[in-house]
Amino acid sequence: MNALDWLLPGRSRSAKLMEGIQTATASAASQAEMSRFSRRESALWQMFCSGAGEVVCQLLVKNQDRRLDWGVRSRRRKVDGYRLMTIYWWMLLYHLVLYRHQGFDGHDPQDDLPLFREAAQAFLQRELDPLPIEHGPSPWTERWDRQFALESAMGIYDNVHGLLGLHVDLTKRINRVSLFTTATEQEFGKAIKQLEVGGR
Repeated sequence: MNALDWLLPGRSRSAKLMEGIQTATASAASQAEMSRFSRRESALWQMFCSGAGEVVCQLLVKNQDRRLDWGVRSRRRKVDGYRLMTIYWWMLLYHLVLYRHQGFDGHDPQDDLPLFREAAQAFLQRELDPLPIEHGPSPWTERWDRQFALESAMGIYDNVHGLLGLHVDLTKRINRVSLFTTATEQEFGKAIKQLEVGGR
C-alpha cells in the first residue's frame, strides 16, 4: 500500500489520518534497507521516522503534550494525502536538524547528514511518483540543514499554516514554536540516550 492510498470511505477523519501517518512512517522506515544503511545508521533512521510520525500525530490527530499544539487540528479536513506527506517529510527533515546538533555515540553528525538527506528525498520521491503532479514539496527553506532547531520549527510552523490555509498569528507563533522546540529537543535527547544504552 502506498503511503498516500489511505483516504478510504466510511472511517472517521482521525482514524484515516492515523492510518496515513502510520503508513508514511512505515514507508519511510523501509528506506533504510533500500539505502543499505549500516546497523547504526538504520537505528538512527528508524528513530527519525518514528519521531516524525509521533510529532505529526500530536499536531493533527490527538494532542497529548500541549507543547506540541499548533492550533491546526481544526483544519485537518484539508489534509489530503499530499499535504500529509509534505508535513511528515518536513518533520523527518526536522529530526535531521535535531540530530545535527545533538549527535550520537561520538560520531560527527555532519558525516551522516548527506546519507540521511538522500534517504529522505528518495522516500519522498518514491511516494510522490505515482501522483499526477509536476513538482513535489520543497523544504521550508533552501538552507534548512544549516539552521538551529528553533529556526527550523519557526519555518515549518509558517509553512504548515500556509499549507492548511491558516493565518499565522505572530503572537501565538512565538510561544507555540518555543514550546514545540523544547519538547522535541527533549524527546529527541531521550531517544538518543535509549539508542546509546541499547547499543552497548
